[in-house]
Amino acid sequence: MKKISLGKLNIVYTEKEDGNMRDIYSREKIIKRFGFNNIFVPVQKHTNVVVSIEEVSNKNADGIYTGKKNQPIGVLTADCMPVVLSDGEIVSVIHAGWRGLFNGILENGVKYLINKEKAFAFIGPSARDCCYQVGDDFVEEAKKYGISINKKYFKFDDGIKFSMQEVAKDRLKTAGINHIIDISLCTICKENFFSYRKGDFENRLLTFAWLSEV
Repeated sequence: MKKISLGKLNIVYTEKEDGNMRDIYSREKIIKRFGFNNIFVPVQKHTNVVVSIEEVSNKNADGIYTGKKNQPIGVLTADCMPVVLSDGEIVSVIHAGWRGLFNGILENGVKYLINKEKAFAFIGPSARDCCYQVGDDFVEEAKKYGISINKKYFKFDDGIKFSMQEVAKDRLKTAGINHIIDISLCTICKENFFSYRKGDFENRLLTFAWLSEV
């Protein structure tokens, strides 16, 4: 487990040794280490829906936001990108796989921020183009969504490999977020993370964030 503090914003992402974060007991054990009794995590279905903590129990979503201080919110991942957005007043945590990414979930998260000039994004551990192999059918699907088939997004030297992170950065910049922190950790080739691509079909990592009072 690693913690990053950026002013009032606190970000934590778990690792394999912390256990399967689908397990509520394991999840509670983690958040209690930071003095919290509850965390809001949406029911994720690879949508482009972002909801408030007040709405999270009523609908499926892959992003969640709040302006409430000292209230952790998070998402579960195992290759998809966990993305944290914040302007210091609002924090949003997004589960962004390629479907959500192509369908605009990051833009849907950005729209809840109050001050884009102060806002930044954090991209956590996820499958990267060193390992994220895709096929010709994926490239054709990407074209349908208007994704440029270029060397920034795709590597063609050893099969086809895709960079979700580079697409995400460009989409965030277009949405007005110019300060982006990419932690550059790949869940596929780093042994300390769960990875669906490596066969961790049931296990999940947790990335969560909260805003402190000061």
